[in-house]
Amino acid sequence: MTFISLYTVDIISLGKIYYCTSDFYVFHSSSSALISQTSCSVYMYNNSPLIFTYVNHQNLFRFDLRAFQCTQVMIFSIEEINKDPALLPNISLGYKILNSCSTPTNTLRAALTLAGRPEETESTLACPPAISALIAESGSSQSLVVAGMLGPFQVNKLKYPSFFRTIPSDYFQAKALAALVKHFGWQWIGVIQSDNDYGRNGILAFSEEVKKFGVCVAFVGTILRTYTMDKILNVVEMIKQSTVKVILGFAAEGDFYPLMKEVIKQNITGIQWIASEAWITVSRISTPETYQSFGGALGFALQKMAIPNLKPFLEGISPYKDPSATNVICKGNETLMNFQNVFFNVTQLRETYNVHKAVYAIAHALHQLVFCQPAGEKPVKSSTCSQIH
Repeated sequence: MTFISLYTVDIISLGKIYYCTSDFYVFHSSSSALISQTSCSVYMYNNSPLIFTYVNHQNLFRFDLRAFQCTQVMIFSIEEINKDPALLPNISLGYKILNSCSTPTNTLRAALTLAGRPEETESTLACPPAISALIAESGSSQSLVVAGMLGPFQVNKLKYPSFFRTIPSDYFQAKALAALVKHFGWQWIGVIQSDNDYGRNGILAFSEEVKKFGVCVAFVGTILRTYTMDKILNVVEMIKQSTVKVILGFAAEGDFYPLMKEVIKQNITGIQWIASEAWITVSRISTPETYQSFGGALGFALQKMAIPNLKPFLEGISPYKDPSATNVICKGNETLMNFQNVFFNVTQLRETYNVHKAVYAIAHALHQLVFCQPAGEKPVKSSTCSQIH
């Protein structure tokens, strides 16, 4: 049997999250660790788990359950493929998931770790397998860093054949948002961008498009989850001093949330918000507290799809299924069946479904590479078929 490694620097790892009643616990193999997530920092000390709490955005954030759900979907998809007798028969996919901390520098560190064959490996094989594919970060800046180091990156397939996406380009979203502004006849708007490739390129494409319709951009505010409160307050003041009543926020959820909290705190109302797909569907903007300031926000969401059997997989998470888990403080009879949380919500699988598609795209590509036929068809024995080691 052949073993293939599938790597990702997309969202999480380093620790395992387990559920006991309503609190969240993390275990880690090292004596001390700091695990940073999209909008999240989790501290551990001497292998002791700490309960996740929400503190000021400059210090400690909540654990990002949407990001963790994406990691679990990747694992679920790989296990599903390994059980499929028609897809990659007699070949097992393996994986290693590293934490990007949602920053380009940590993403680069993770990519270098993968490319450099880390000295420690949990594989029982004599020769650890080489990287066959890599699912890069969901953020544009992080993905560019990985692609720039490990291979060419552009959508021009003739010049850069190694980059493939399972999600639409933000360029098309920017054009759609511009068309939305034109549809409602808004001529005087403000824009807010994440201080990264996602936000800057999105606003650049949007601004170029709305100029064709005679729309004027009154101001451009820049935000980021790691910005100091003074910078956030400067953007809030920009909003208050402006006469615009329509503002586009082209930013990731974690970057936008500190600004959102301050807008609510200062009771800034009467603004029609336009949202990029990164925050229009998140649950924490759909609360009674946010409604007065952000109720009626418009935006385009990614298409949602279903993943059969995913919910039982998520509900079946248990530290007792992992023989390497230590310091397990659960009793073993806890159940997640009735736990209501965004992590277990499989009715709104949007970005999560694209992780599922990415894993299957890699599996089908490898299958055709090895067997010279699509999955489900009779393999062709040929010297031209590739050998995977």
